[in-house]
Amino acid sequence: MINIEPFIQKVLRTIEAHRTGQTGGYRRMLADPPHEAELYGTADAAILLYTLGELPDPGSAEHEGLTRTLQSFQREEDGLFPGAGHHAIHSTAFAVSALELLDAKPLQPLKALHTLKERPELAAFLDELDWKHQPWGESTKGAGVYAALVLAEEADKEWEDWYFDWLWNEADPETGLWRQGAITGRGDSAADGGAPLFHHLAGSFHYLFNQDYRKHRLRYPQQLADTCLSLFQSGQIPLSAGEFSFVELDVLYLVVSVMEQTSHRAEELKEMVQAIGGHLLEFIAARAEGPADEVYEDLHTLCGSVCALAIVQSVLMEQVQADRVLNKVLARRPFI
Repeated sequence: MINIEPFIQKVLRTIEAHRTGQTGGYRRMLADPPHEAELYGTADAAILLYTLGELPDPGSAEHEGLTRTLQSFQREEDGLFPGAGHHAIHSTAFAVSALELLDAKPLQPLKALHTLKERPELAAFLDELDWKHQPWGESTKGAGVYAALVLAEEADKEWEDWYFDWLWNEADPETGLWRQGAITGRGDSAADGGAPLFHHLAGSFHYLFNQDYRKHRLRYPQQLADTCLSLFQSGQIPLSAGEFSFVELDVLYLVVSVMEQTSHRAEELKEMVQAIGGHLLEFIAARAEGPADEVYEDLHTLCGSVCALAIVQSVLMEQVQADRVLNKVLARRPFI
């Protein structure tokens, strides 16, 4: 059993260290200007505080400050939330999904995304994503447009049905991933010019949490189970080593979802979850060593590891010692 409380205390100190001069404002990196709130830092702080059960009470100055700061990143001319290091659909979905944790919404309509509210335009947008070479990065566009419009309450059920119909029709019958016809890289080298298979897995994670939000089933859960196990057993999953990351979150969320939909190779999948969960626990225990006043540099990658830790605690409780039960942010709303 690994005690995660020392790590949690360092996470809380890290969040505090990333505060800026404005109430509810946070920077992503400690090296960033100390008095300038940044979209990812502020959204990450909200997600981390929610996951740790430390989100400020509604009506408090901090709660209102978080809300106002996140809303302030929206551009009036197009309704998007630009953020450094990611494309605008990703940062918009990230901000809108963080606002949801605060029971708040954008102040302006997401006007730049409204062209995608027609079925032909939505289908064309999804079709034109680079599914072969950039499935991981492009998935945050394809998944982000759903999360942003739905959480902002700017899309109706008919639109959601169009979206999920497209995903159902485009699932790959061989791997269970998205998108069929684009998954050519079967090994880590992807010698045939396509992305490595793991990149397709990580990309498919983003579509899966949208499906889970509305309780839509996978079309090929058995094939997806086989794909997960093949990647794991062949050592193609780049687990965290040295730095925090989103890898464990992507993989654990996906595998647990698959296990809820099929009993195919259930024992092997369980062993996979135990192995990856055990790796994460050892990783965060090692990162918690050192000076008690140590804080971490990057709030965004830290957010990925802490969200993954919440999943580990929920499925491997006998291996986790903690003073609190962590909240799984993707069990509440989509996008991360």
